[in-house]
Amino acid sequence: MLGLGILYYCHHIMQDALKKIFQKYPQTEAPFMHEQLAEWSVSRPLTGLRVVHHVPVVTNTLLKIACLIAAGADITVTNPTEFCHAHPHAVSSLKEAKIRYVEDIHALAGESFDLYFDCGAQLYQFLGRPKIGAIELTGSGDQFYRQQPLNFPVISVDRTMTKQLETVFGCAESSHLALVQLTGINLAETSWIIFGFGKIGRGLAYFCTQNKVPVAVVDPSEQQRNLAQKLGIKTIDPQDFSELERALIEANVVVTATGKKAVMDDYPHSWFSGKILANLGVYDEFGPHFSDDEVLNHKMPINFVLNEPTPMKYIDPEFYIHNLAALMLLNEKITPGVHGISSTLDNRIVENWCAYHSFPVNAINAWLHL
Repeated sequence: MLGLGILYYCHHIMQDALKKIFQKYPQTEAPFMHEQLAEWSVSRPLTGLRVVHHVPVVTNTLLKIACLIAAGADITVTNPTEFCHAHPHAVSSLKEAKIRYVEDIHALAGESFDLYFDCGAQLYQFLGRPKIGAIELTGSGDQFYRQQPLNFPVISVDRTMTKQLETVFGCAESSHLALVQLTGINLAETSWIIFGFGKIGRGLAYFCTQNKVPVAVVDPSEQQRNLAQKLGIKTIDPQDFSELERALIEANVVVTATGKKAVMDDYPHSWFSGKILANLGVYDEFGPHFSDDEVLNHKMPINFVLNEPTPMKYIDPEFYIHNLAALMLLNEKITPGVHGISSTLDNRIVENWCAYHSFPVNAINAWLHL
């Protein structure tokens, strides 16, 4: 075992490194993370628990990790490399803070952990079940967990309004920044087609409508198409090939956000020739008929080319609720299977976020839907 002096030295180094992170993101920018850090530094609700944190490792994720450490967790950090690369500066900061970072998740096979902070249900798929439970961040992970005969509880934060602050409004901001960074194009001179009108698709459409960019949405769900139409957005049934082909002639930006693999397999490759192609889903939505070089960021989500794939303002409450859900697993008698977040907590977080940032409630009501 380490001596007390060495333990104190390591803790001191870690605290200094983490202080730098919170100086970079002041309370005005990340009020939820600052609040959680203050509370958990005192209550330390995760003391003695071994946890794995498997969320994209970028600079602003370090605040979330810092809160878990302040809570007393013995944390191992990994990165979902299937759809994003860990940010080098963030990895360096973890090492400076003496926080265990494991590049290859498979290297953890055989180890036992109490809690998973999961993304895409990958921790469960690679490492098996946790001792206590898992907290899932994404829609793809939510779906995967719900299809499994689980013998442990999972809390999913995907089906919350809080998550949509990131996927809708955060995506609206980050996706256009990424497109400009990758192409240099003047987005005012573009016309978009968005495949999928889920949370991320709505964010893309929100950007287009706010900036008067012509846009059409392709979605197989009549309910989703009706929702888009109520927001003044043109819609196309993906099985209406003639209408889709006509729309693609006019468009010069095509973005996928369906949450499904290879959705473009149904269409002639020639329809997409000369277009700016981008994916915002976890999977390769363009499929094998498109090379990596034909799609921006080699088919990975385009916002991950940014140092901050989602601006702190929008992901701050999502980080907060993803961490906070661990207390549900610890303090409540939860049966095996997938469970959601209470609407009371969810609504309170969204209301507080709007108040913090003076964000119009009418935009929340129009664009966020469970």
